[in-house]
Amino acid sequence: MDAQEITAKVQEKELLIERSAVDCLLNLENAQLILEKALEQVEGFVITHKLIDSIMESQAAEKKAIQVVIKPQIEFSPPAKEIPSALKHREDYDVSEKSRCTGVIEDFVNYFRDRFRRISPYIRSRPGGGGVTQIAALKGFTKGRSARIIGMVREKRNARSGHALIEVEDEEDFITCLIPKDSPLFPLGAEILLDEVIGLDGYVSNGLFIVKNVLWPEVPIRSKKLIAEDVSVGLLSDLHIGSKNFLSEDFERLLRFLNGEGSDYEREIAGKIKYLLIAGDIVDGIGIYPTQEKQLVSKDIYTQYEIFAEFMKNVPEYIEVVISPGNHDAVRNAEPQPRLLKEFTRDLEGFKNMHFVGNPALLEIHELKTLIYHGTSLDTMIANMSLQAGYQNPEKVAIEMLKRRHLSSVYGEKPIVPEKRDYMVIDEVPDLFHFGHVHKNGYSDYRGTMIINSGTWQSVTDYQIRLGHVPTPSQFPIYNLRTGSLNVMNFGKSS
Repeated sequence: MDAQEITAKVQEKELLIERSAVDCLLNLENAQLILEKALEQVEGFVITHKLIDSIMESQAAEKKAIQVVIKPQIEFSPPAKEIPSALKHREDYDVSEKSRCTGVIEDFVNYFRDRFRRISPYIRSRPGGGGVTQIAALKGFTKGRSARIIGMVREKRNARSGHALIEVEDEEDFITCLIPKDSPLFPLGAEILLDEVIGLDGYVSNGLFIVKNVLWPEVPIRSKKLIAEDVSVGLLSDLHIGSKNFLSEDFERLLRFLNGEGSDYEREIAGKIKYLLIAGDIVDGIGIYPTQEKQLVSKDIYTQYEIFAEFMKNVPEYIEVVISPGNHDAVRNAEPQPRLLKEFTRDLEGFKNMHFVGNPALLEIHELKTLIYHGTSLDTMIANMSLQAGYQNPEKVAIEMLKRRHLSSVYGEKPIVPEKRDYMVIDEVPDLFHFGHVHKNGYSDYRGTMIINSGTWQSVTDYQIRLGHVPTPSQFPIYNLRTGSLNVMNFGKSS
């Protein structure tokens, strides 16, 4: 392109361009491509030299990322390579290719009815209740008579007197329940979430149900389940490829580690990894939040997934990789989310060790039930339960999900699709619960379920600084299925 052509293209869009920007373009072989991107990204009426430089930097970063090639270490003989894969995707718990919601009233009725009917039996089986009473039957009870009821929370408020009032409903009727302000149960009122299914023990008084005990569905207490094979699961989430803050060098160090680069101790750990689970936010996406484009290296969603594919091609072929989406990925924002469309995963579709699932997804790995959920609902749970420590200790929020046997109880604050089946119900108790979203590693063993938040591969952003969040980037948890031990490898520059 010559200067006249450049100026003409800019004027067609009724824009201006700095002379130094024209001079810069004249020295580029791909001037036309850079100019087209500048015309798309310009803010205001003038294409500046600074904008041209920024686009050139982005192009260079994209090119570098797409050229990542990591060679396996010749002396590396991973024992996991010799162990047969035992991975099963429970498609009955995945919304992919099953979404039939049209948004009519009947969809919402069926959705909440399904939730109520599937969670109620867990409360019904809790000891000490002597049977469950239908809410409608309470109207015939004499004052002071005790009962256990099960209901979905439809309203919470405080009375002028200071007592907590909770309105619950079953499939036939509703009632207002009261937790006295001087009751030791009163703090539990703040933990009760809208739209969750709970059990309440209490008695009838003047048309109210006076609460003496609150019951959540809960998961049973179990011993940690282990297997005979000495294999491990590596856990990833929140890569945010395409972001200026994506830690590509750290991620390359992880890939070298998987290919046997490192000390004898590191090779021993890497050699047992048979499975790699990714819990969403694979790429940073496009248009997720205001001014996001300023934070992107790659502003093309297809290119972001192409870069991801090039990284994944360096994972040894004996490692089974399971990829689930998150709220930054190119799927619908509302949960449950289907798997990524093949137009975004086409570069990996031919690899037998690459498996794409929805969010959430249930797997069986050597018969260990493994639940993958990105974790978007953590924001809502933290806000509604005053769990501000939840951003620094995300495992505490995961425990609350397990207690409720539901991944996203509150309807309406985060987009949820009212499918005929509520895919967010935790029917089968997981042996391993893997999630992400908050960019903070966290671990806990709760009643025999190993909880792991796998952090992030994105450095701290301005937005996180404003919120006071402290992410833990480039920390890679590895869970051994035979011993139940957890290793966390740090691939940050300072490690």
